[in-house]
Parts: sequence; structure tokens; C-alpha cells
Amino acid sequence: MGKQLTEFGYSRCTITSYLSGISHLSHWAEAEGLQVAQVSNEVVEQFVQIHLPTCRCAPRCQRNVNSVRAAVLFWQRVVYSSGMVKQTIDNLTPEVRNELAAFRQYLTEIRGLQPATCDSRVQHVSGFLMIQFAGQPVSIEQLKPTDIMDYMMHRTKSWKPGSIKVVCGALSSYLRFKAINGASTTKLIAALPKVAQWRQTSLPKALSFDEIDTLLNAFDQSTRGGQRDYAIARCYVDLGLRTAEVVRLKLDDIDWYQGIVHIRSKGARVDALPLPKATGEAIARYLELRDNEHATRALFLRLNPPLDRAVTADTIRGSLRNAAKRCGLSGSLTGPHKLRHTLAIRLINSGVSLKEISDLMRHRDLDTTTIYAKVDMNALSTVTSAWPEKLS
Repeated sequence: MGKQLTEFGYSRCTITSYLSGISHLSHWAEAEGLQVAQVSNEVVEQFVQIHLPTCRCAPRCQRNVNSVRAAVLFWQRVVYSSGMVKQTIDNLTPEVRNELAAFRQYLTEIRGLQPATCDSRVQHVSGFLMIQFAGQPVSIEQLKPTDIMDYMMHRTKSWKPGSIKVVCGALSSYLRFKAINGASTTKLIAALPKVAQWRQTSLPKALSFDEIDTLLNAFDQSTRGGQRDYAIARCYVDLGLRTAEVVRLKLDDIDWYQGIVHIRSKGARVDALPLPKATGEAIARYLELRDNEHATRALFLRLNPPLDRAVTADTIRGSLRNAAKRCGLSGSLTGPHKLRHTLAIRLINSGVSLKEISDLMRHRDLDTTTIYAKVDMNALSTVTSAWPEKLS
């Protein structure tokens, strides 16, 4: 494991700390009679929460909770990716585990969903199946609409509408998967609650031209980190990318000769967009500064170990929040998605058609784009005359 840590650019101090944490876990697991394959997430939590606070092992053992968690997470990635240990889902019966494997295959190969979306849906469906079929074969024919309603009532009690909608989407996807295999699920799907979504009640928030300029000027382009974050910000401002799309960008996605960038959108969809000059120049400047001796083809890389990894969504959100804080826009820029809204509204105000905006924003449904076409009554009131009280 020390070799992998070195290759990812970790410092000698961090490597020593991680190896100490893994050695401590290994010593404890051996004393508990556990094999490597049995060190699940539940076992790790038992080690961290129960053993560490009362540990009487050797004095030099690593006991820092955060360091141990990070070390175990890296160790798990190494053993799972190498095939030394087959990753399994904790606390699931064989029947449910097999059902989830088939469902994940459907989501990946038939629906073409991204891994993060698959993980979310499988997680929600696993909880449902364990309650309905714990220790029994999974038989959808035995379910009744009341089973769906009772589960949702207890599972999502006091949840926000957005969270409830996510669970409904996961279960609906699973029931459609079962319908493909011949199960009758129409009544079960109808039993899922309809979550109110007030999308058309207000205009999406956007930044002004001056605020965009202020934000872009907040990045220190004399540093590698500043160049990277500035190029990322331009991807939002000029192309209206989603955060996941920025994370997925690779070096091979940019055709410098044609001036085109390929975007991996939702559902394994790949779209080709013109690469604006300002965006291309920002990316080129960043690539000139960054260390390109990496095996990964990711476009935007981490600045801290592991260096050979793409930036995460949290890293991007953090860099934009910090930039907004530096230039006094913390109250205006609550998240990177606001920059996507800004581009769409700017195009609307420039007279671009909804169809063209829909294509640029990569909306599957034109109805999604119409949210930007609502009338801004406050802005309209500033350009209209007062209604005369008395007509002559």
C-alpha cells in the first residue's frame, strides 16, 4: 500500500500515518478473528467508534479517527480495484443482493445512467426490499399498493419534498425494471405519492454582467490553482455545464483544431458544443501550468494528494464559494448551478430561441427550458407607465 500512496503523491508523514492506521486495524481484526474480506463498512465503524476510544494497544498505534477513516478508505479502494477482495453490500440477504445486482445491470446497460445515480437508486431500493422480503425470495407479485404507501409513509416521514421525490424515483425505476421482466406493477407505481414541484412559481436566480466579471476577476491566475479554478468557472459561465459534466471532462474531449468540446451529459449521452475562445484560452493556460505527467486523462486535476485524480464536485463548489467570498458575492452566488441559470437567462434576453437554448443546455425536454421564459413582473414594472386613474 505504501507504493500506491507514494505514486499518488502523498507526503512521507501522511504515508506513515496511513500505514499506522491500517496496521492498527489489521491487528484488531486479527484479534477479533476477522478475515480481510470480512472488514466491511460496519466492521470499520465498530473499530472506529468502539475500539479506538478505549484502545489499549501499543502506544504508537494511530488513534486519530479522521486519519484512520481516510487510511481505511484508501486501503479499500486498493484492495477492491486490484480484485484482492470482492466488494459486497453490507447486511443484505443473498436474495436481495442478487436482485440489486440485476437492477444495477439494468440501470447501467439499458438506461445508461451514471454510476452515482445507479448507486443512489440501488441504495434506496435495497432498503425497501430488505423490509419487504428479508430472508425470502423477492416476489413483486406479493406486493400490494398499501405496502408501497405504508413504506413511503414511515420511511419519508418529515422528509423534504425533494428527498421524497428521489425515493419515489428510485422505486418507480425499480418497478419499471420488474415490468420489463413480466411483472404487473402499474398499480404499485400509481401508489407512489405525487410530490408537488413548484417549478414555475419564480424566475431562476441569475448574476448580472458586472457580477460575472467581478467573480472571474477573483481568481489569482498567477497560480496553478487559480488557473484551474478560473478555467472551471469559464466552463460554467460560457457553456452552462453541470458540475458532474465538469468533473467528467477529459483531455480527449477537446478538439482544438475544430474548436469543439464533447460533453458527457446525463444518461451516457455525449454532446458536441462549440468551444468559446475565452474558455479554450483559459483551459490552455491551465494545461501549460499543470503537471501533465499523469496516467489519468482527466482535464481538471486535484492540487493535493492523490494528485492523479480528477477534481471532485465538492472541490469545485468550494473553489467557487471561496472566489465569491473574496469578491463579496457570497450572498449572490449560492452554488455553481446559478451560473448555468445565468447563461440561460442571458441568452433569453438576447433573443435566442428556446429550442437553441434547450440544445445548448442539453435539456431532454423543451418544457424544462420554458422555466427561463416566464415574465419577470418586477423588471416589467420598471418599464411600464402607471395605469391612469381617469381616462379623458
